[in-house]
Amino acid sequence: MCSCQYLKKLHTQERAVEEVKLAIKPYYQRKDINKEEYKDILRKAVHKICHSRTGEINPVKVSNLVKLYVQRYKYFRKHGRKMDDEDKEERDSASLHGST
Repeated sequence: MCSCQYLKKLHTQERAVEEVKLAIKPYYQRKDINKEEYKDILRKAVHKICHSRTGEINPVKVSNLVKLYVQRYKYFRKHGRKMDDEDKEERDSASLHGST
């Protein structure tokens, strides 16, 4: 990968981080999510945006993605489960269905 491609990728990632931070800030200020959830959502959303097929950073789509992540984290906190537990269950059930 030449340096120009690397710089473009880095610039895109920084823009994605800024958009996600803008979208997630109100939820954090209202204490809908805690610091750990903020960091998890930021990491997952940026990864998802940067690895999307189109590669575009649409503020409306970013805010919707963040809103859905926040809802999901609130749901799992309310029901006493961690997101990691849910991810593990998905992998386990996928491996069970794949082995039959």
